[in-house]
Amino acid sequence: MIETKIRQQTPVDLVLDRWVNIFFSLSIIVIFIVFSGAATHRQILIGFFLSFLLAFTAFLINWLTIDGTASATIFGTISYGLGGFLGAGVVLAFFISGSILSKDQVTEEGAHQKKFRRDGKQVWANGFWFCLGLVLWFLFEQSAFLVAASASLAATTSDTWATEIGYRRFRSKTRLITNWKKVEPGTDGAISFYGTFGALLGAVFIGLVYWLLNGKANLPEVIIISSLGFLGCLVDSYIGARYQYQQIDLFGFPLFGIEKFYVSNNVVNWLSAGIAAIISFLIIIITGI
Repeated sequence: MIETKIRQQTPVDLVLDRWVNIFFSLSIIVIFIVFSGAATHRQILIGFFLSFLLAFTAFLINWLTIDGTASATIFGTISYGLGGFLGAGVVLAFFISGSILSKDQVTEEGAHQKKFRRDGKQVWANGFWFCLGLVLWFLFEQSAFLVAASASLAATTSDTWATEIGYRRFRSKTRLITNWKKVEPGTDGAISFYGTFGALLGAVFIGLVYWLLNGKANLPEVIIISSLGFLGCLVDSYIGARYQYQQIDLFGFPLFGIEKFYVSNNVVNWLSAGIAAIISFLIIIITGI
């Protein structure tokens, strides 16, 4: 439910983007060589070929940047290579629905249109927890990791739908989530009726896709994915209202030589998706669903 502002990519963002690419590339290589058989080998190779084909097509039609294409290829390889039709289906449901809603957005002046392209760090802000969950699910065969992965994408889908429906499509009246004061549409952390409804629809949409594609899914898992996805969107709005575009002191633990951490919109998305994933994982483990 946050209308994100376009900010220039910082050097730290670029470094982190590359490290995530390396981490997941090495993960899939190790799994391919050490922890999988011929059937998984074929699935990973098919996943790589299809994800590259789709990512390159998305680049050609202005849905992805060049670095976004590389990240999306890795993302897609893990999604189908380890998650099969379920993993690929959930990712496609998120990516296609978000891209359709975001495509050719009209500016406030109404005189120009701009193409919406996801870059590498946007791909991982939305997909990091999903890929991590799939890797852990493949290695440990615990369904809680699969639910957590799906909940993270439900949160990002929920946030995307909220922004596109609440702000770009209807421009409804908005209030700040922290103090409920009326604010201009597009304010970080602002929520609206249509945006909230869109957020709920987006989260439920991913829950239903999970149910349709996972023959072993049960209703409690679908409810957890949908509800935690919606909660993740609310958390996204709250963090955005309180901390977005601020510098956070790392208290003596520099990251890549940086002592202050910049809370960009991608960081907010990453945190909210992670919170949705971690809470859903804990619920499954504690309740034994």
